Order: sequence, then C-alpha cells, then structure tokens
Amino acid sequence: MSSSSQTPSFFADVPPQVYEITWQTGHVETVIAHQVTHDALKVRVAAIGEGAFASNSEGARIKFHAEVDGLWTLQLSAFEADIRTIRNVTRGEQAPGGAR
Repeated sequence: MSSSSQTPSFFADVPPQVYEITWQTGHVETVIAHQVTHDALKVRVAAIGEGAFASNSEGARIKFHAEVDGLWTLQLSAFEADIRTIRNVTRGEQAPGGAR
C-alpha cells in the first residue's frame, strides 16, 4: 500500500461523527467524518473593541476525513471563508462543555 488513501487509519475504532455545515450562502449540509483538520496558511487576529477579537485566515481549508470500506478518504475539502458554521450533531443538539 503505497498511497496514503490506501493506508489503514488509526481512527478505525473511533466512531464517525456527524457534522452540520452551514455555508455562507445559507445552504446546510451534513458530513460524516472521523477527523476534521484545518490548515491555515496565514492567520491575522485583530482587536475590534469591547474585548472582542476577529481573525482572518487566508487560504485556510477545512478537511473532513473518514475511513470508508477500510480506506482513509477525504470526504470534503472547503475554504474556511466559504463556511459560516460547523456543528458536531452526532448526539443531537449539544451544550458547550459537554453538559446536556
């Protein structure tokens, strides 16, 4: 097995998670993945007043990976700027900090 897409993942025993993605256009999509990664190339952080901060990642992609039929597979790759929100909805609506 020479390519990384054919290499068995070490996430095999981790159950997949269900993510709800809301795009900047308002479209809502569901993705099932074992892992989500972020590869910011450049991040700028600025204070915008009243203790709030904003960040801007140029060229950053968010990638959703899953093991499908024994193969590590890229499920979705999108520019961070195109995504409004990502929520883990595996167990329904979840409160911050794991409280229910």
